[in-house]
Amino acid sequence: MKRVLFLLSRFLDGGIDTVLLDYLRNLSQGRDYCITLSISMGLGELEVFQKEIPQNVKVIHLVKDGWLTYWRKRKIKGQLPLVAKLYDEVLLAPVRRNIIGRKLSKMRSEYDAVVDFDCCHYSYLKNVKTWKVAWFHFSFSHMMQTDRRRMKHIGKRLEHYDRVVTISRAMLEEGEQLFPQLAGKWRLIYNAKDRERLERLAAERVDDTRIEDKYILAVERLEESQKDLTTLIKAYGLMRQRYATDVRLYLLGKGRDEDTLRQLVTQLGLQGNVKFIGFHVNPYPWIRHAQIIAHSAKMEGLPTALIESLVMGKLIVATDCPTGPREILDKGKAGLLVSVGDVEAMAEAMYRLLTDESLKTQLQRDSKEHQRLFLFESTRKQFDEVIMAEN
Repeated sequence: MKRVLFLLSRFLDGGIDTVLLDYLRNLSQGRDYCITLSISMGLGELEVFQKEIPQNVKVIHLVKDGWLTYWRKRKIKGQLPLVAKLYDEVLLAPVRRNIIGRKLSKMRSEYDAVVDFDCCHYSYLKNVKTWKVAWFHFSFSHMMQTDRRRMKHIGKRLEHYDRVVTISRAMLEEGEQLFPQLAGKWRLIYNAKDRERLERLAAERVDDTRIEDKYILAVERLEESQKDLTTLIKAYGLMRQRYATDVRLYLLGKGRDEDTLRQLVTQLGLQGNVKFIGFHVNPYPWIRHAQIIAHSAKMEGLPTALIESLVMGKLIVATDCPTGPREILDKGKAGLLVSVGDVEAMAEAMYRLLTDESLKTQLQRDSKEHQRLFLFESTRKQFDEVIMAEN
C-alpha cells in the first residue's frame, strides 16, 4: 500500500477543497493507497466539509484552531483593521510557519509520496527527498500578468518537485512555455467526478420552495477579484429588459463581495428576481432543478461547478476565460462560450439556451461523450502514474 500525504494550507469551501474531497473519497476506497491529509491551519467552524472526509483518511492540523489562527479567520470572514492585519502578518505568521516547518520535517519520512495540493508548501519541501508532486489550479499566464515577480518565484520553486500536475491542457501549455526548465515534469490530470454520487446527492430533498421556480443558477464564490458576477447580473438585467422573461437568477455561494453585488442588484432594480441563496454543502439539487447554469469569471483553473454541471447533463453558458471553461465545454460544442465582460453576449446566450430547442438538443447530444474525460474512470490511471512514477 502506497503511503501518500496530501498537503493543504487551509480547508474551506472552495473549488480546490471540493476537488480534494473527491480524490480522498475515490482513492481511499481501494487498497492501493494509505492516505493522510495535512491541513496547515485549523480553522474550526470554517471547515464546513470536515464531516465529508472519509473516515479512513487520517487528518492532521499542523497549527491548531486558536490564538494563532484567530485573526486569519477574521480576515477570511471579512476585512481586518490594519493594526490587526500587521499583527497577524508580522508576529503570528512567522510562528505559524515555524510550527508547520518543524512538524512537516518530522512527518516526511513516514510517506512514500507527498502531494502539495494547493502549491503553498514550497519552502517546507525544498530539501525533502520524498517523491513530491505539485498540483497547480490556476492560469500561469494570468498570474504572470497580475504578479510577474511572484510567478517567476513560483517557477523557481517548482523545480524542487518531481512532478507538476496541471488541471487543464491550456495551463499545461502555459507552464511549458513559461518554465522550460521544468521540461519532463509536467502532467495533465483533469478534475474528476463520480457521476453516481452526484445523482444521489442531487435527488436529496431541499426544504426551500424557491427551488421549484424557474431559474438560472450561478455556483460561484462571491469574490470579484477572480469571478465576474457583475457581468452576469448586468446581463441578466439586460435579458429581462429585452425579452421580458420570467426566469430568475440565483447566486449560490458566499464571499467578501456579497454586499457590493447586492448593491448592484438594487441599483438595477432586480431585487425581486436576483436571489442570493447562500452557501450549500450540497448544491446539486439546485443544479439539477436549474433551467441553465451560468458561469462568469475573469480567470479560472478548471471550475468544479462547470464540470459537475456538465456531468449532470445541464445546459451551460460560461465566459471564455483563461483557463478551463473552453476545455470543459469542448470549445463550445458542449455549452456556450462568451467573451469575458461581454454583457450583451452573455444576455443573448442565456436567452438562446432558454428558448432555442434545437440548440438545446444539439448541446446535450454533443456533450455526452465529452463528459467521460471528467469521470474518475478516466483519470485514476493518470493519478497512479504520477504517484508511482519513481518506481
